[in-house]
Amino acid sequence: MKAIDFTHPGGFPLTQDELDYLQQAYTECLNAFAVMGGSGPTLINGMDVSVSGPTTTIADGWFFYNGDLIKFNAGSYTTIPVGDVVLVNITPTAASLTYNDGSSFGAVLNKTATLLLGPSATTATQFPFTDLQPFQVVFGQHGRETGWNSLVVSTLPADGGVTGTIYYKKNLLTNSLHIRGFLIANNAQNFAASPGALFSLMGTLPSEYIPNNNTFFVGHYYVASLIKDDLGVAWIKHVTGIINTGGQILFNWIRPDIAISAYGIEFNTTIPLD
Repeated sequence: MKAIDFTHPGGFPLTQDELDYLQQAYTECLNAFAVMGGSGPTLINGMDVSVSGPTTTIADGWFFYNGDLIKFNAGSYTTIPVGDVVLVNITPTAASLTYNDGSSFGAVLNKTATLLLGPSATTATQFPFTDLQPFQVVFGQHGRETGWNSLVVSTLPADGGVTGTIYYKKNLLTNSLHIRGFLIANNAQNFAASPGALFSLMGTLPSEYIPNNNTFFVGHYYVASLIKDDLGVAWIKHVTGIINTGGQILFNWIRPDIAISAYGIEFNTTIPLD
């Protein structure tokens, strides 16, 4: 990060070059943070849309576009002409300064934006309002794994002969685990008889995906109809799953009615790691 040390004695030689260096120091930092929210028009805050009768109002706010953080001044409209869209229109300004040699330049620069109704266009000074993407959208994407990790499940026939794949990935922003999968118990009659059903180990997660607390979740019998348990007492629709503090993924499989040799469950859930 750029910085200037002002502590040295002797009279600091302040010139336009040094002032430009200071300006670059904060604009570079601003750009580095802003691009985390995406490469297109990025909503930083405000610009909330409200409707009252026929009038739509977009409130004050800030957005980032083409390397600049720009103030948006509130505006309203009633009807949008056919063929037009709501645009964000950027107006650059340059106030003049008179220099020591008597010359004058437009040196005090600013950019502000307002609403404009017109044909859809994306240029250096305007873009459709609907193109604005909230900063947290892309920032959130950067904060989580994009690809799924996989854990292949294959238990012995004596343990239900469960097969399938468990997929998982981590969201670093929320420190949470997203887990999903589809498992089939191919030898469901080998599970312990009711009511003594036990939790069966499906696999173990790597250490960085393990929650700090035992966490229960539900696996859903994936067929619309239901099947009875082996005592013919209850209908099977849900199976309890757990990820324990050792990273083990276990399911409380239930032995079904004798006529059912196999059944499957699916699950899709988010688990806090804190």
